[in-house]
Amino acid sequence: MGKVISILLGLVLIAAGVLAIVFGESWRDAVLVFIQGGVVIMVIVVGLGIFVFGISELRAGAEEPPIVELQPSAAAPETPGAEESSAGSPESTDST
Repeated sequence: MGKVISILLGLVLIAAGVLAIVFGESWRDAVLVFIQGGVVIMVIVVGLGIFVFGISELRAGAEEPPIVELQPSAAAPETPGAEESSAGSPESTDST
């Protein structure tokens, strides 16, 4: 029952906020300025995060060797069904 009350309370507060913005003349300008400021701060923080990530990638590249996956050697290629092709060998024949 507490979950339903919290959802309803949240919807009421959201509706009250939207109504205050729509019908309150003084709210509209303040909200727009607040959102514009938030967008600018968000762009700065994201840019700073990308910058720090780039610096850490540059440092990690000099300290750690690149990881290279080893390919199977050409001398012993693995063929699917190799077990079946040895069925005619002398070890696997029955002595009947």
